[in-house]
Amino acid sequence: LGEGSLSPSFIPIYVDAWGRSEAEAQKLASAVFSIAFAISTVIAVACFVFMDQIMWYLIGDPRGSAAMSGNVEHTIYLARIMIFYLILVSTFAFHMAVANTRGHFFIPAIGPTLFNFGLILFTITRWELGPYPGSTQSWGVIVGGVLQVSVVAWLLVKEKCLPRFTLHWRVPGVARVFTNMVPALFGLGVFQVMTLVSTKFAATLSVGSQSYIYMADRILELPQSLIAVSLGAALLPRFSELATSTDRHKFLREANQAVRTLLYLSLPSAIGMYFLSVGLTQVLFMRGAFTMEDARQIGAIVEIYSVLMLFSSLSRVTAPAFYALKNTWLPAAVAFFVLALYIAIGPTMVSRFGLIGLAMATSAASILNIVVLQFFFHRWIGPLGYPAIFKSVLRLIPGLALLAAFCTYGYPWINELCAQVLSAGKARTCALSFVIVIGMILYFYATVLCGSAESKQVTGMLSRRLGKKA
Repeated sequence: LGEGSLSPSFIPIYVDAWGRSEAEAQKLASAVFSIAFAISTVIAVACFVFMDQIMWYLIGDPRGSAAMSGNVEHTIYLARIMIFYLILVSTFAFHMAVANTRGHFFIPAIGPTLFNFGLILFTITRWELGPYPGSTQSWGVIVGGVLQVSVVAWLLVKEKCLPRFTLHWRVPGVARVFTNMVPALFGLGVFQVMTLVSTKFAATLSVGSQSYIYMADRILELPQSLIAVSLGAALLPRFSELATSTDRHKFLREANQAVRTLLYLSLPSAIGMYFLSVGLTQVLFMRGAFTMEDARQIGAIVEIYSVLMLFSSLSRVTAPAFYALKNTWLPAAVAFFVLALYIAIGPTMVSRFGLIGLAMATSAASILNIVVLQFFFHRWIGPLGYPAIFKSVLRLIPGLALLAAFCTYGYPWINELCAQVLSAGKARTCALSFVIVIGMILYFYATVLCGSAESKQVTGMLSRRLGKKA
């Protein structure tokens, strides 16, 4: 609702309104925000009231989580606290959309950091704020959400463009925003829906399967959020500006450059996820009751998700092109088709291959989504410039091969050296950190030597940043 579909539907129309009058844009933002806030509040309250039924439907299968006595009741209690984060994150996403459209990206990017700060603070304290383990962390989610909203609201107050609550909803453009938003709910919200469906499928598997999926998803989300989500957030306002001009070639050049930049950053991330899957899982989660077998199970999912990341990331830079042109129904139709196929093949994949089958079905759906989107992009918007993209990727292959070899052979050797002077957990952390940093350096310099244009852009950006600081 907030992160998935509202911003892409709102930004292009907000850009148009801002071009005509700042006062008109402010009225539009306030009206849309007030309606979205009311909708998210109603949904949050309804989920709070019916959380019992929702959770029993999602995880009540006696073969999975419900096999543990009290587990579903525990989940219901925590979910009833955290459901109100929906209001906070929807508000943050909308405020961030306004800030991004006005050219502010750094301060909104700090928001998730403050959210994590709130969550970590409540995790490491000894406060007991409820009868179940995890109650304190659940309240940390709410506090983190408040901090996240506050920083971007402060920025908009300074810029005098903070959306205000209003009952005057009959503003030009509001109907178009919500008309476009309905199909966009499927277009960008499909992965959230697939996550819910995955939860339902995983409930039929052994105890712990949902945790495996969640933990693998956390590893996937880190590079995807840093690269694809950030790039997509910056692209939509830019695409919306270019869409108002008649220069379609410039629009296509920007899209081509975005894909090449995305691949330059995402491919090494995928290589790292694949070859360091178990090492990442051990460092992040292997403590307490977590075993080596758990690490291997999650590692196998992360290997599949490394492929998923590339294709789902590409959709983050392809879909904004359609939204900028105010075409929200096509990505929605594609996403609906992909989701229906996922629901159809999911049970078969789970029954035949278990947890790995579920991850494979998710990845297959993501690949199909971007393939179909790219087909329609080429036919309806124009050629994306695949020869240039292919040449760009060819220049990355030596660096990617070097990175893969270093991760495969370097990590075990460095981990063994560190284990001679450190405990097992600290040795893994030290070795993984070293391999990631050195691997990034090796990849970067290999791509520079191979003449990658994207590496030159990164070098230029770093030089400008360091020059400004100096």
